[in-house]
Amino acid sequence: MSISPTLLMGMASLAPVAEVLPATSQASPVWRLHDDHVLGTSLDVTVIARTEVAATMAANAIRAEIDRLDRIFSGWRADSELSALNRSDTHVASPELFSLLQGAEAWRAQTGGAFDPRLGAATLALRAGAPGDALLSSASLTLDPANRSVRRSPGVIVDLDGVAKGHVIDRAVAAARAASPDVAGVMVDLGGDLRCRGASPGGEGWRIGIADACEMADNAPPLAVLTLSAGAVAFSGRGPRDHVVDGTPAGYLLDPATGRPAEGVLGACVTARTAAEADALATAFAVMPPRKAIALANVRPGVEALIQTADGRRLISAGWRSLVDTPEKSRVRLIRVADGPAWPRGFEMAIGYEIPKIAVGNYRSPYVAVWVTDESTQLVRVITMLGDNPKWIPDNYVFWRRYGRKTPAVETVARPTRAPGRYSLVWDGRDQTGRPVAQGRYTIHLEAVREHGGHSYLSTDLDLRAAPVTGAIAGRDELGGVTLRYGKKR
Repeated sequence: MSISPTLLMGMASLAPVAEVLPATSQASPVWRLHDDHVLGTSLDVTVIARTEVAATMAANAIRAEIDRLDRIFSGWRADSELSALNRSDTHVASPELFSLLQGAEAWRAQTGGAFDPRLGAATLALRAGAPGDALLSSASLTLDPANRSVRRSPGVIVDLDGVAKGHVIDRAVAAARAASPDVAGVMVDLGGDLRCRGASPGGEGWRIGIADACEMADNAPPLAVLTLSAGAVAFSGRGPRDHVVDGTPAGYLLDPATGRPAEGVLGACVTARTAAEADALATAFAVMPPRKAIALANVRPGVEALIQTADGRRLISAGWRSLVDTPEKSRVRLIRVADGPAWPRGFEMAIGYEIPKIAVGNYRSPYVAVWVTDESTQLVRVITMLGDNPKWIPDNYVFWRRYGRKTPAVETVARPTRAPGRYSLVWDGRDQTGRPVAQGRYTIHLEAVREHGGHSYLSTDLDLRAAPVTGAIAGRDELGGVTLRYGKKR
């Protein structure tokens, strides 16, 4: 594991929910680490430190603490202490596991059962595509502080996913600060849940983009940008991890009252003093009636919340707006529409692509560039770049030689690489400066290069006029099949 210095080029994506946005200056160098396949998701670390030694010590401490706690709290690995507990009627828990169990049970009481660590059996049933409502009737769990014993009723499986990740983030931040006193600031993000402390990459607060639960595109702009001096952010709700029940996509969060996927809330974002609190409350708020969730947020010190409902409403806590970054409104200016008929109102170009898993021993996720050019081969828009290490961007040499080295704006769209899987992007019909484009013939380009691997480049021409258009590109090596849909936004 290694880290490299950077001026925070681009946005570090926190998939599907938050992003750290770039700052223009900083008193100390900013060091960043991105690593995939950590606790089943991605790890992003930002360290503000004067020297590489100090930053490396912090990063190593973060990763070591995450690995240590994974062996205790994971419900996914057979050798964890939690798995041992779930194989026994009675288990004498370690101090750390018992403390987290006590905290989980406390959250169950404070949220009226909306947060419940006893839903493991129902969750396994959901992953298998079956409802789990019949598995909840005898879900009892008894904790004895005298000897740290845990007794569970037959069939109960303890699931700590709704709070463990936040607790791990808190401990990782503490480990970084303890390991390296020269660290001025640190942020740890695990799959979109994060905590930040100390100096930020610009000295004016940590700027965190909040994902829009209504937008599934990988490059969708944030719904809001928050500025935090310190604290944590967590998100729960619908997204790429959704399961399928009876042939219908369903959220991964269960309503403890029914054992079935929660309905009514698309996403709940919570800010709090600690990641454990934000994690637990985001889980509960995605299940609770929205107004009750906001009422609870309003009485908890340091907690703010945004809830997006399935019927299109947005509910916010009393202090949410105080965190939102609202730059002064610029003066009204006229935007010239490009020559020719304007891009149809409400239309978008949806691009679905695949990063295939390649069976090699030293697999690294590829660096991907997706962009659009017009009939004269001029760059119109950089849709996304996956790969925020600047030394690898030029290796997408088709993009780099023609456009990248001449386009400073590229730095504003770089994001960390993605693991193998299917992803989606959206082009909203605007150019690199934000101006609307005209109807016409455009070329969609996709390029990928993989460290210790190959290089692939795909492109196709599309006539984008007033009528919907669909298309496809066959995959090749580092890129799987690509689907294209131009039409009304879905």
